[in-house]
Amino acid sequence: MSLRGLFLCLALIILAALVAPRGASAHAALVSSEPATGAVLDKAPSATTLTFSEPVAPLVFRLLGPDGKPADLAGVAAVGSRVTAPLPTDLARGTHVLSWRVVSEDGHPVGGTLVFSVGAASSAANAAYAADRDPVVAAGLWLARLGLYAGLFLGIGGVFFRAFAMIGPLPPGGLRQGLVGLLAIGMAAALVGLCAQGLDALGEPASRLASASVWQAGFSTSFGRTTILAMLGCALALAALFVSRRPVRRSLAALAMLGPGLALAATGHAAAADPQLLMRPLVFLHASAIAAWAGALLPLVVALAAGGGRAALARFSVAAPAVFALLFASGAAIAVVQLGSVDALWTTGYGRVLAAKLAAVALVLAIAAHNRFALTAPVLRGDGRATRRLVGSIVAEIALVLAIFGLAALWRFTPPPRALDVALPAIEVHLHGEKAMAEVVVTPHRQRDATVEVEPLDGDGVPFRPLEVTLALAPAGGGMEPIRGAATPGADGRWQATMPGLAAGGTWTIRLDLLVSDFEKAQLQGEITLPAP
Repeated sequence: MSLRGLFLCLALIILAALVAPRGASAHAALVSSEPATGAVLDKAPSATTLTFSEPVAPLVFRLLGPDGKPADLAGVAAVGSRVTAPLPTDLARGTHVLSWRVVSEDGHPVGGTLVFSVGAASSAANAAYAADRDPVVAAGLWLARLGLYAGLFLGIGGVFFRAFAMIGPLPPGGLRQGLVGLLAIGMAAALVGLCAQGLDALGEPASRLASASVWQAGFSTSFGRTTILAMLGCALALAALFVSRRPVRRSLAALAMLGPGLALAATGHAAAADPQLLMRPLVFLHASAIAAWAGALLPLVVALAAGGGRAALARFSVAAPAVFALLFASGAAIAVVQLGSVDALWTTGYGRVLAAKLAAVALVLAIAAHNRFALTAPVLRGDGRATRRLVGSIVAEIALVLAIFGLAALWRFTPPPRALDVALPAIEVHLHGEKAMAEVVVTPHRQRDATVEVEPLDGDGVPFRPLEVTLALAPAGGGMEPIRGAATPGADGRWQATMPGLAAGGTWTIRLDLLVSDFEKAQLQGEITLPAP
């Protein structure tokens, strides 16, 4: 790769990182609903309101009445993170099931059900209307991601490597045909993914793939931008393959190389995480590094197998350490943000996929190190045996890369731990004793501890500052020792404590000890009911 070409590539990468689309936040999760799920109401509500952890857009809201007949709701509107769905004015007595689907700003559909009853519960409570994802749609989502990665990283990356590292005509052995095939797979996978995204967003089966509403729904999500960027990148790479003039070929290849980074930075869990000014450029750089590294593998195999490629290998061996450094640094930063804690690596589905991916990457790194330090020098000297061994080793590396792409595609179905760590609705309880009172607010969190906030009050209900506040919480039914913790005072006069293991739902007994003075202690006790995580 020439120095001029390298500087051009870096300049384009930095420019794209600065203009990459922004504005999304974390993966959406339902925080609260009105009415609450399971509620039995004296009279029918005029509307339901769902509050999420981030802004969402409504997709499908369907009400299943006591008679078992579903009806789509009209007039559903979203204002920020709150979605309001007007209900029919003639709701029958009995249990109703609201099946809802929204799309979060990272492009992933989120669905669930809200069960409430008017007057009294009925047997319809067991007839949940939320169907599981169609397995054909799930397979389509995974295959589309795998094909998209192959086209973006191996296809566009291969064209870029061909333009900047391989001087002269294309080597024999079908390199052009192979790259054309990869780019075609990438473009087809983008379209399949768009359709599967629409089916998943609306909760429709695969048989509905020809519906215009399905394609419109897929395009309305952030994956619509990814589809456009991916297809544009693949089209530019195709053009670069058939241009004979080197300056034009390199310009087209450099522009196409923006495709992988921009396409992945436009959607997905990692790109949607906060802080946006850091995460989207990191995703862009990570994807660009993958394309620069993985894209070199197929051209090198074809060229070396045909008896050439030594000059390209020499250039790649010089650039590879910098590419690997960028790849691992950006990947490590993304992983830290996505995991949130070390134990999430083995306690969550996302973490287990990441662990498997890291194991495969470690194996690839071992193969790459062996190629670099044991085989490259003999190959550059013209050693035929070393060349054959290097070709076989790179083929194994390509197979592992495809396996890594397959693992990464599984993340489409597993929200990252940082998205699961959403606060559930807070529970307030008033504790009353002979000498003191307290207002207690418990906020449980998904996947981790709960926070407890205490406002001490004297016998007349006036806030005061005790010397010490300690808490003890235990399941009301017994079976385990109390969870104990000491609260720390805040500037506003409230005391706060983090209670490990309090994320589970159910009824809990809470005991509060207020040290009023060195010789006086007030003890308060009551019960709280926590929602299921």
